Amino acid sequence: MSESPSAPRFGPYAFELSEDETRVAAARYGLRRALAGRLVSAHLAPLAAFVLAISFAAILALTGLVGRRGGEAALLLAIAAFMAQRLTTLRRFAAARRASFREVEAMRDAGRLVLSVDETGLGLAGAGAPSRWNFADCLEAEDAGGLVYLWPRSGAPAIVPTRVFADAETAAEFIQFLRARLPGRLAPPPSGG
Repeated sequence: MSESPSAPRFGPYAFELSEDETRVAAARYGLRRALAGRLVSAHLAPLAAFVLAISFAAILALTGLVGRRGGEAALLLAIAAFMAQRLTTLRRFAAARRASFREVEAMRDAGRLVLSVDETGLGLAGAGAPSRWNFADCLEAEDAGGLVYLWPRSGAPAIVPTRVFADAETAAEFIQFLRARLPGRLAPPPSGG
């Protein structure tokens, strides 16, 4: 009896995350967590507001509509507000980075992890409770920095080092396999003319 062509041929693979892999994965996860779809509202909008406030205050002061002292006060208030917003954003990024590092460090502390893949998802079993990521609940699969990430809608990603695969071609096939099972995948282009 032959194996179904759609059945996965990956795994099981056993690995331990190194300290460097943990640090890299935690940094990437922390950045994604901090941004979480709010880049425009939390990062770029205050910058645009700051530029507009400075421009408006400078125009009013240069045209003489407000006194020089009033223009300087408006500029100082805009600078203080912008700096306070930036410090708040930096604290949010740092908090997200710390929380992400704790989650990825817990995965590393689990010791030897065993990756198993089937048609519906990916599992990592270790000394702690086994974790599972169903493809239907995931948004993206990516290969970055020698690590393969499977990003769920919420929570920590599945992290698999590319070094566990026999070669780069097998790692690329694994990533293609993951991407093909994600629900948000684009339809293939129509064939023919």
